[in-house]
Amino acid sequence: MVVTLPAPANSAAESRGPRPWTQPSDSTAGPAASSNGLMWKASSATNTVYLLGSIHLASPDLYPLPQHIEDAFQKSSVLLVEVDLNRVDQRKIQALLMANGLYPLNDSLWNHISPDTKALVTRFCEENGFNPEVFARMKPWLATVTASALPMQRSGMNADLGIDKHFLESAKGVMRVEQLESAEWQIRLLADLPEIKQERYLAATLKSAALTQQLGQELQATWLNGDASKLDSLLSSASQESAELAKRIFADRNLRMAGAVERYLRGSERCFMVVGAGHMVGKDGVVRLLQKRGFKVEQVFSKN
Repeated sequence: MVVTLPAPANSAAESRGPRPWTQPSDSTAGPAASSNGLMWKASSATNTVYLLGSIHLASPDLYPLPQHIEDAFQKSSVLLVEVDLNRVDQRKIQALLMANGLYPLNDSLWNHISPDTKALVTRFCEENGFNPEVFARMKPWLATVTASALPMQRSGMNADLGIDKHFLESAKGVMRVEQLESAEWQIRLLADLPEIKQERYLAATLKSAALTQQLGQELQATWLNGDASKLDSLLSSASQESAELAKRIFADRNLRMAGAVERYLRGSERCFMVVGAGHMVGKDGVVRLLQKRGFKVEQVFSKN
């Protein structure tokens, strides 16, 4: 949920339904058509940049997206995303995941975590119908990403339905795509954490696993309502036990994202930025950072 890269593929719970961008557009269909979504418009003397908060794992009922969001995309000439998933070399990423996320054959996760954390892994697997050996070779950070995504995948939410993925497909052949990060960089962001901290985040994730599916659905409903304050509250509550990780995942990256937006605002090329919704909200969010730098930033609602 916090990086563009999805959890490892092959989950039995992963949705195989049709992708939303292959469905005919119908402005009267679905609950999303009359909703707000989470989009802001940043303005300077020379340019406008649209800032859309993405949900990286979503369900089919998120679509069609609100028309004012699709209209803003059509007005733009550049799509700016965290990672351009269409550029990712899957073989290279699998190699990186194996090198950075898996222990060698003569080692296992059980040798690197406490008995209490192992008990949490075992209970999580029992509750979700998995053999604990699924996690045996994963390093704690990769196990955390996997455990975060599985409950939502089981409820029909997946990365193929993510908002960033939707616009990457829409931009093919018609719009230049720029990425803020790389897949390799996002892997290192988590893999470079000290192992003791990786275990701490894994334990916190497993303890709250029962609420993860509910949280994912609540985040999507909050996105549809355009409630930025509630989204900030939900994310803050979810990261209480991992404030240091939240800083690494959000606040530190927000500075670079705001800098990229500022460069476009000082130019004339219309940009449509899609990054995780958590990067937009809060006192350290991109919206607040741009406002502090003197730019006008206002949330755009469907009635506007």
